[in-house]
Amino acid sequence: MIVNSRVNKIEATREKDGPGKGLKIKIDIKDVGGKGEDVDVGYEFTAEYVEDVGKIFLAGEITDRVEKKAADEARKMWKEKKEISPEYKLSLLNSINYVASIEGVLASKIVRLPPPIAPPRLTKKE
Repeated sequence: MIVNSRVNKIEATREKDGPGKGLKIKIDIKDVGGKGEDVDVGYEFTAEYVEDVGKIFLAGEITDRVEKKAADEARKMWKEKKEISPEYKLSLLNSINYVASIEGVLASKIVRLPPPIAPPRLTKKE
């Protein structure tokens, strides 16, 4: 369960006039830490509008509260391999997408871009 989120940096640029005809979203997990049941995840979220219309960038952190064993495993895996288990990563990406999309709405309004909202949930391809 996400118990905290914070945006540390936000940038919005509009390069061209005209409507945004599409959106490419990229989420990078930059760090995993925390203590006890809390997993702190640093991330970067980029929403690029197709045809170089503009871009929104956010860097921030979310804190996810899970069972202590799962939290310890996530931190250990990150420390050793800079990876997160696929099942847990999917949950984190959905949470980051939700938080960053909502936070990006204000920035998009200022530079007159469509909101960077991609509502569908992410799923794992088999």
